Amino acid sequence: MPYLISHSESDNPQLEIVAAVPADSSPSTLIISAASDLLDIYLETDESHPLMEALRKVRAEFLEDLDSVATVPEIYGLMYWLLQEQGIDNRGESLEETADRLGDIDIENDTDQFSDLIFHLKDAVERLYDLELD
Repeated sequence: MPYLISHSESDNPQLEIVAAVPADSSPSTLIISAASDLLDIYLETDESHPLMEALRKVRAEFLEDLDSVATVPEIYGLMYWLLQEQGIDNRGESLEETADRLGDIDIENDTDQFSDLIFHLKDAVERLYDLELD
């Protein structure tokens, strides 16, 4: 399902999830219909820009339904963005190894600090496996 983000440099971006892209979309409307669109916009957007919050919301939507993410690079892009945002260095590990390491840290510290992140990492690993089988 496409996502529309209406924005200008002077206002707060407004996120809208639509069934179809309206024909009258303005030039200040970003249309995100695939994770690759989101990642392209993310790479061009400064972390402090007001648009970043709307981009994170769209990322959360993709992470909740990884079956809608069509390619391996898109999955890695979403996951590395999430890891970077959480201040986690994957140290050259696979996503599964990173999830295991974070799980060990949670066990050592008797916390659930990384439980959501671990869930997303394991979900991504499963989706990557499904894509390999296709």
